[in-house]
Amino acid sequence: MTTTRSTYILSIAAFLLGFGLGGVSLHVASAQGLFGLKASISQIGSALVDMQKNVDALQKNMGTIKQAKDQLSSLSPAGGDAIKKGGESLKQLIPGMGQ
Repeated sequence: MTTTRSTYILSIAAFLLGFGLGGVSLHVASAQGLFGLKASISQIGSALVDMQKNVDALQKNMGTIKQAKDQLSSLSPAGGDAIKKGGESLKQLIPGMGQ
């Protein structure tokens, strides 16, 4: 009878110990996200935000270049067509510099 009772108490203690440790390990696993994807998803999100910032900066720079090109086109004697031609240099566009 005492053997059965000590086995019963030992079984309950082992169950409670396992249940307690299992509960602790579940909290650690839930903090990592589903299969550890939380960190990967946040890295992808950060990369997308950085890429969008780079695209916005590139569009701003392209606007600046377009504005400068338009200003140079208005100064050109040929009305901007000379700048578009690949073989001509700016020296040829300024009178007296290309000869």
